Amino acid sequence: MVDLPHEIWLHIAQFIPASVLEGLISVNSTFYDIAMDCRYRQMSFAFFDNRMLRNIVRLRDPVVARRVRVLHVYPVFLKQIRDRKRDLPRVQQRSLRLRLTDFANQLLDPKVCRDKLRLQKFRTAEDVVNAMFDVFAGLPNVTDYHIMWCGLQAVPESPVPFLAAAFQPNLRKLALDISLENIVKLLRPTCVPSNIEELDLVLRIDHFAIASDHAQIMINHLAPAITRFKASLRKLSIQAWEPLNFAPLFRALERLPRLEHLTLGIPIEAPHLGDPPGLAEFLNRQGSTIRSLSLRATQYSGPGLTPNPASIEKWVVRAIKGVQITHLRSLDISSCLFPFTSSLVCLFQFSGTITSLVLTGRYHTLADVAAILDAFRDRPLNERLETLRLGSVALTPELLDLLAGELPNLYRLELLVREVTAHSDEYLLGCNAVHGPPEGQIDYFFCEMQKRRYPQWHLRRLKILLTSFPYRFPYGPHLEQLLAVCVPSIRGFS
Repeated sequence: MVDLPHEIWLHIAQFIPASVLEGLISVNSTFYDIAMDCRYRQMSFAFFDNRMLRNIVRLRDPVVARRVRVLHVYPVFLKQIRDRKRDLPRVQQRSLRLRLTDFANQLLDPKVCRDKLRLQKFRTAEDVVNAMFDVFAGLPNVTDYHIMWCGLQAVPESPVPFLAAAFQPNLRKLALDISLENIVKLLRPTCVPSNIEELDLVLRIDHFAIASDHAQIMINHLAPAITRFKASLRKLSIQAWEPLNFAPLFRALERLPRLEHLTLGIPIEAPHLGDPPGLAEFLNRQGSTIRSLSLRATQYSGPGLTPNPASIEKWVVRAIKGVQITHLRSLDISSCLFPFTSSLVCLFQFSGTITSLVLTGRYHTLADVAAILDAFRDRPLNERLETLRLGSVALTPELLDLLAGELPNLYRLELLVREVTAHSDEYLLGCNAVHGPPEGQIDYFFCEMQKRRYPQWHLRRLKILLTSFPYRFPYGPHLEQLLAVCVPSIRGFS
């Protein structure tokens, strides 16, 4: 083996896929550390099986435990253990011949015997809780912690002891997919460290408490828990699994002085996120800190499958009416469920300051794109958008004409393209024409674009994602060459 400095081996490892690195664990000490970090960087505990038991045993070694950075936990394994214990008497009634066969198989296969011994150490859920507590308490370097905890009311053993044991000082991101009722048990004032920078909440309801209890949980437990992170919290995401009045939460939240990125998942079923003025009050309270706002329309659960889009449109209008976010720079609306009219309402409300816009999830006609760009007409040309991600759209010469004329100082453009055609839908409808074969339309597009040049367009980066092609787009290289000629300022296509 060539004796190279440690730094060179680290540089070489950067070009080796993670799946290959684990096979190089015995090459030298550098590759051993890299492979071990790769293997144990992210750990998941969800199902009670031999893999989970091996991880419990392995992570009791401090040298291995310090390598864990990302931890995922779904304590459904407590229910598995109880179900296995309940089925045990029926298993013990097997015939003597079958039990002798199992014993012989264990003697012939030492691995089966070792796994059997591991299982015997965890006869009850309490044994597993104690073992998990020891393991999680010994993970000092976890930075990202993901917990999913809902729908386990039938399990008397609480996972709180070992879940809270992983709340170490190095923790920076906490992602909870959790029921409101379990918030009370987990996010106690003495449990969670106060230096969380990113909090991702997916909130559910276990439906064994009355509605007034949900409001009290938000006011007395969830809002104080979020407020405890105010000295460090930069990113906050709140998504509701089903429609619920979250106005008590928004009103109870104190100002978070370091909050810059806010994501909201809005159920499309009424009452959405509850009383709209509650959210408006929170947004105004954070108006001087938020730099990035992401809005999603969600439908995880609800009473119907065909909600009325007018309901969410009215809710959005009331929720953002009068809201002032003075330093907002990025607006992201990405959902096929979010009505386009609601997107326009948000865009016109916040277009005065944003320099980055993401608007994806549904098809936008040329008229839609024109309506989007109308929101920036009152701003000086040198203060309009710098980056734009839009889709899906039809890539046409008219679309590029519009973007080049309205956004001459655009730096980065990403288009999710459904089709490449010579003319916009509006033109085809106006002349009663019909679409020809896709290959012919692409040829027409190339012919039309060869006549166009955009010397005043300062675009530097252009990325085109063709979403409707199940295979590699055969015209991709030719399209890039053509657009590089049409837009001389382009420096890259990624």
